[in-house]
Amino acid sequence: MANEPVAAKESFHIPLELKTIIKSLRMRLWVLIVIALLSAVTGVAAALLLGDRQYEATTVLYYAPIESYVSDTFRIYQSVGSGTELTYDQGTGLMENLNTTDLIDYVNMVKIVTNLEELRRRLSLESTLEELGSSISVDTAWDSNLMFISSRADRPTDAALKANTIRDIFLENSNRMIDQDIESKIADITLQYETTAADLEKAQQAFAAFTRTHGIREIETEAEQYTSEMLALESTLARTKSLIETAQEKVDKIKQEIAIQQELREKAKTEQSSQIVSDNLTAEEVANRIQLLQQQIEVMQTAKTDPVEERRLKNAMVVAENGYVRGIVTRSEFEQAKYEYERFLAQKSSDAELEAVQKQLEKLLSSRITSTTESRTENTYELNLQTRLLESELQRIEANAEYQSSLARYEELKGKYVDLPLLTQEYTRLSGSMASLEAAAQGLNKVLKQYNLIKDQPHSDFSVVSEAIEPLYPLESNRRLIAIAVTMLCFLLGFTVLLVFIALDMRIKSAGDARQKLQVPILQALSFIRKKTQLVPSPEAESAHIESYRILCRPLREAHPNPGATFLVTSTTQGEGKSTVASNIATVFGRQDERVLLIDAQIRKSQQPTPFAAFLIDEDPMVGDGLGEYLSYKVFDHQQIISPTTLSGVDVIVRRGEAVIPDLLQSARMRELMDNLKQQYSVIIMEGPPVQDCVDSDILASYADSILFVTACDTLKPDVIQRAIRRMQHTKAHFEGIILTKVRQPYLD
Repeated sequence: MANEPVAAKESFHIPLELKTIIKSLRMRLWVLIVIALLSAVTGVAAALLLGDRQYEATTVLYYAPIESYVSDTFRIYQSVGSGTELTYDQGTGLMENLNTTDLIDYVNMVKIVTNLEELRRRLSLESTLEELGSSISVDTAWDSNLMFISSRADRPTDAALKANTIRDIFLENSNRMIDQDIESKIADITLQYETTAADLEKAQQAFAAFTRTHGIREIETEAEQYTSEMLALESTLARTKSLIETAQEKVDKIKQEIAIQQELREKAKTEQSSQIVSDNLTAEEVANRIQLLQQQIEVMQTAKTDPVEERRLKNAMVVAENGYVRGIVTRSEFEQAKYEYERFLAQKSSDAELEAVQKQLEKLLSSRITSTTESRTENTYELNLQTRLLESELQRIEANAEYQSSLARYEELKGKYVDLPLLTQEYTRLSGSMASLEAAAQGLNKVLKQYNLIKDQPHSDFSVVSEAIEPLYPLESNRRLIAIAVTMLCFLLGFTVLLVFIALDMRIKSAGDARQKLQVPILQALSFIRKKTQLVPSPEAESAHIESYRILCRPLREAHPNPGATFLVTSTTQGEGKSTVASNIATVFGRQDERVLLIDAQIRKSQQPTPFAAFLIDEDPMVGDGLGEYLSYKVFDHQQIISPTTLSGVDVIVRRGEAVIPDLLQSARMRELMDNLKQQYSVIIMEGPPVQDCVDSDILASYADSILFVTACDTLKPDVIQRAIRRMQHTKAHFEGIILTKVRQPYLD
């Protein structure tokens, strides 16, 4: 079998194999579990002793400033001209000079130093102001008037108590500021109201004086009436003037006709032959009465109307009308004023005397006049002329009276109309100022009443939405962090100690570990089995590792196909399983039609019997001759020391009796024996003593073709094994490699 090259002494290699270390950790899983449990207990203890938990309690406030319930604006309607009104808000910014506080300012006011000091005093806290400030947080919800005051503490009761207490302290200070602010606002608004009331009284007095001086009540109504009345008077003047001229022409023509008729009547008087007789009136009486009526008409023609009385009555009617619209004057009073004015106008066009003249004229026309036929005809015509003259005179008088009255009123209105724009402007200014001040006074009075009402009742800019209650679960706790950190630290420390222990344990654990540490070929790795009887072949049962030995023996035989091939099985120290390996290899070769001799070459004194005694057939291992007796010439024929075994095709030379000196192993007799045995057997397997204990294996290697070095796991350090291997490598026999025994199941590849 080809050997793997042995590393040079100067080459450097890491004496650790990662897979083996991982498997070693797996083998010590229970240790890791114990370390983990101990670490967890330590972490919990550290968390309880060193850690603390933070509980958070939150109280919620709703911000609704008192100013939002007080209206400081009021609307004013002020006339600025005929048919035009100006509307505007007054009072906006009424309290701009006063301090206003937004919600963000209140947020900054919660954790001021005075509040924190008061909190520490009330709760008798030993924390510093910085610690208190960091344990309290104030926040607002986006786009809302909610304010959240949160407090953190080690205990839930302390968290809730701190949150509610700092909230109460903040509300007390806030309400105290509100009280001061309200007092200041009431004083300022009272001063504004008193000033406005004084200005209003002055404006009312000025307006009253203006209306009394100019006789104005409602300028818009009067201006409209003036305009319409002047237009009507202009039309009336033109019409009455035309009537006067027409009536005058009629009077002149009738007078001419009457004059002509009088001349004719005078001429006819002398020729009149009969008298005029009337049942009621004579013609002379009718003529006389007509004469008297003409005289009365002339007197009435010279009569004039009184324009001052007309103006007085009209103003009285306008004032009554305005008062009735405002609700100051009753309807009966307004109707009485209107009746007086309309009666005056009626008297101006048709007075009582004129009516009386008309009645007399109608009576004259209806009376019967008795005369002769000719006289009756003439008198009738003359009477008609007189009647027509009287009617014309009456028409002229009426038209003239109406013209004079209209002219007087027109002149009066014309004088007023010239000053109307200035009067209107002044009237508008005074009335607008009075209305503005009146609205301002009413608005200020309303605001003042609202603030007084707020002052007399419990008030605050904030209302408590929810109290801070004791939280059931902590917001955060460093106990868990401390427990995890300490647990991890202890576990890592224990894991590191275990890893260091494993790394410092240089004993061979697996085939890879042996290959890494010893730098020699590993021929086979055999698992650890507690029951040793399962490792030794017997006629009743196979060895537990028989298949592994078959795999091992095939390349060995191919590498050494010569008859009498000799294999030395040795180890560093006792108890590594070389006897078991030798017996199993012999068993495998014996079953392959090989004639196998198994030699126990441990000739030194030992308290233990030969390990191959169990294979002997009905022989006492302590009786008979062995290799020692043959080398010391107690036995001359080597056939006498060979014993048959229960193993198929295997004979054995066992150790019997007392031991002999090891120098005999390199004697001529030993060389002769080995030459004879190689001719007799196809495979010879020698079990040599441990290399560490004696030099016997070095001597026996000179008779062997190959050395099989047995190494048990968890037995020796690598340097000890390496020294033994180097000794075997310096012999003339070929060092095949290591057969690794007692490998724990997890370390098997």
